[in-house]
Amino acid sequence: MARKCRANAYLVELRGLYAKSSENLKFGKFDGGTDLRTAIQKILSKMTTFSKIPLHQKVFSIEPKWGKSGPLIGFLKAGDYGFASDIIDTDNGKVAYNKKKTESLPDPFYFHLELPDNEKRGILCIQSWGLSGVRSLFETAISGQFDKLYPAYRLHIRSLTVADALAEYLKVGSVEEVIVEKHEIPADIADRFGGNKTVQPGKFVYSIQPSDKGMFKRDGLIAFAKGEKKLEEVFDFDDNGFDVVKTRIRVGGELKTINLTKPENLSTSYDLTADVKIGQNGFPTFESLKSEFVKIVDDLAKRGGIEL
Repeated sequence: MARKCRANAYLVELRGLYAKSSENLKFGKFDGGTDLRTAIQKILSKMTTFSKIPLHQKVFSIEPKWGKSGPLIGFLKAGDYGFASDIIDTDNGKVAYNKKKTESLPDPFYFHLELPDNEKRGILCIQSWGLSGVRSLFETAISGQFDKLYPAYRLHIRSLTVADALAEYLKVGSVEEVIVEKHEIPADIADRFGGNKTVQPGKFVYSIQPSDKGMFKRDGLIAFAKGEKKLEEVFDFDDNGFDVVKTRIRVGGELKTINLTKPENLSTSYDLTADVKIGQNGFPTFESLKSEFVKIVDDLAKRGGIEL
């Protein structure tokens, strides 16, 4: 297959119009009567014919594949418009058709959307082709309609972060070590070891590894993961402060190291090129995509502590 087939996964959250991320709502009956899955299903069900999204200069439609319950799955078919081009027959190298500016050649992009009633976070896993993806198009289309129907609420789609995974690791694992780094040598340390009474260039690192694995402030770390506390409110770093703080948490038999000061996204892009089966139309088959996406969503749910 010439183009890379990837699955890109994101978290879905719902909250009031001006609410903070720490005030996310459960999806079941979020407005007192409607569950989010039903609301989104109704929106997607009205998008089965092609329509324009001028913001992205694309046309798109939804091909539903979902059942009465469970995840919302299907294909988002999207293509560019606004420019003319020649379509070439690769067997003879001749122009087979002159594409007009108003015409489009949509590609199918598989999606898998989990919105469990009892959770405050859901999962969107959506396919991309090579450098071409439709996450922002999908978000624009759904969020635009959702805002009109439920103006007091906002739907947010974002990447999984270190803090998301940390909360789940803390539930099932034990904190074995905290490592603190300064990217300079504090004056008191420089004085103690070298007689210099000023801050010195270099690196100062210390590690706490208690015999009692319950010593660390688990509740404080969970509050940090939820965005309710800053790191310096959890631990006392004295006057030297910190540049980097890492923690090592044992989950099962695996020791996981998490940089608490780098809330960058966890890797949630998966290369499926060698795993999917290609159909006669040159695209991955529905069944092979469905099978691979289920594995990814299950893995992401475990990492993020989401019960599907």
